[in-house]
Amino acid sequence: MANKDQNKSNYLLAPTFMVVGLFFIRDNANLLSQQIALLGINLDSSIVAKVFGMALWTAGAILLSRSILALFLNPYSRRRTGQDAPDILVNCIYACVFILAGFTSVHYVLERPVGALMATSGLVTLIIGLAIRDMIADFFSGLAINFERPYSIGDWIELEPGLVGKVTELNWRSTRLVTQSQRTVIVPNNNFAARQFVNYSLPKRSYRESLDITLNYTADPARIENILQSAISATTGLVPGADHNVRIQNFTERGVEYQIRFWIDDLALKVGLRHKLAANVLKYLSQAGIPIPYQQQEILITRDRRARQERRIDAKRLLSRIDWLEPLQQHELEQLAEVAKPHDFPKGTIIFNEGEDGDSLYLVVEGIANVRTGTNGESQMVGKIEPGQALGEMSVLTGAPRRASVTAETDVHALSIHREDLEPILRARPEIAQELGNMMAARIVAMNARQNANNHDQTLADDRSLAQQLANKISLFFGIGTTH
Repeated sequence: MANKDQNKSNYLLAPTFMVVGLFFIRDNANLLSQQIALLGINLDSSIVAKVFGMALWTAGAILLSRSILALFLNPYSRRRTGQDAPDILVNCIYACVFILAGFTSVHYVLERPVGALMATSGLVTLIIGLAIRDMIADFFSGLAINFERPYSIGDWIELEPGLVGKVTELNWRSTRLVTQSQRTVIVPNNNFAARQFVNYSLPKRSYRESLDITLNYTADPARIENILQSAISATTGLVPGADHNVRIQNFTERGVEYQIRFWIDDLALKVGLRHKLAANVLKYLSQAGIPIPYQQQEILITRDRRARQERRIDAKRLLSRIDWLEPLQQHELEQLAEVAKPHDFPKGTIIFNEGEDGDSLYLVVEGIANVRTGTNGESQMVGKIEPGQALGEMSVLTGAPRRASVTAETDVHALSIHREDLEPILRARPEIAQELGNMMAARIVAMNARQNANNHDQTLADDRSLAQQLANKISLFFGIGTTH
């Protein structure tokens, strides 16, 4: 702070000393001429007085310009924008003061009439002004933009629908934008000042985006909202803790139009995050058996009938997508699909706790579930279960206690399969135990790697050993003999 105050003092003291010194020298021009004459140089004292008089007016112009900036303009600009006055405005003030000082010094120091000079200059200025009136408009618009600062370097600006760019340069003539496709757009300042535009970086860089999707009238709005909220939760990169939500936007011929509203940190991330979110939406809707409607007509020929209801889920299709159930054949998947039972877990519900015995596994159809490990209130989240994934299979297949606690982050709809439903399949084909052991071993190794990113000592032999151990546990638990 002391250095800043000292620099501010020097900013005004230097031209002040210059003015005082030049004023003294001009008033003592005769004495200075006599001293110069002693060196053999004869100068008229009036010439000396005029030279130092012109220098005095120049120093006075510097002092006046700096005083205006330091005492009035910069403090006002800091109160409004938090920054000093822009360079383009500073240069304009310097130019005006020096032009005024030039005319004044011609009149008072050189004792020349300035009326004719001003008239001639005014005529020339008028001619030039008419020729470059657009540039002058850009100049003054640039002054206003620099002073008010509706945008700054690095801000994202939308001039019109489809034309969005990042401000990379702002000068007295124009503003340069670079679009997301790396195209440069040059916009005259006068154009900016005369039109409405959107600044996505003010008042802060994070802002809300939206994604619209139309779904059938037969779909339950509560289900749709839960599925779309799950898609938001599974999309990495959105602003954490922001008010992401889903709203019914409109009713159209195709169906109900839903709007997914989400917050992002910067417009530069918009395209990538919209893609991630849209991919999750399509994935979770497909997982739940809800199609995206297309243009269609429904004709009633003879009598009214009940509205068509969508099936909540195709259990066999869901089971076929579970990676560790790949060893099962089609008729075995059909057998499990027939006995699978639906369950609903409201948001915040504990599905099961770590350490509990478990005789059922769950296949998530809709929603997101959090997986936590640890006890004594020091649990940590190690993952999320998304639609199309299973939870609790280790306890069902090996009889081991639950290895983690699972809680519904959103409303969760799942299918449950009991241990006794799997037993006939394993007894009919004992070799499935080895294949299930291989699949589950790979999943455990992957989960352990996520929990401890620095552990790289797991070898292929360790994987095979773990797979064999799990296969033996499955075989022994179901009483079908040990696999080798």
